[in-house]
Amino acid sequence: MSEEEREDERHPVFRHGSRHARFDHPRHRDLMELRERLAGRGNVVMTRLNDDNLAKIDALVEVEVFKSRSEAAAFFIKEGMQARGDIFEKVMQTVEEIKQLKEKARSTLSKTALSNPT
Repeated sequence: MSEEEREDERHPVFRHGSRHARFDHPRHRDLMELRERLAGRGNVVMTRLNDDNLAKIDALVEVEVFKSRSEAAAFFIKEGMQARGDIFEKVMQTVEEIKQLKEKARSTLSKTALSNPT
């Protein structure tokens, strides 16, 4: 047994099989922080995954890195979006322009319909 494992035996632990880990270990502080960052997820998104990706997510749930598949998926979606923030900055600008153009079209059509009743 390693020194870290012996030290883990003396502290509050969560267990998975024969693996022990201290709550105050940096890895677990990171996991606790991750769970806090994922709190407040109120939107539901259904997705389909291939067998390989699902197996990887299930493995992380199995070793209690995440509480659920949903939590794992939310984490990886967030990480992917942060990693490709440049794309989202461009897309969000375009989306805003589209919204403004749609509003302008609605306004124009409303004025035209009101001034030319059939």
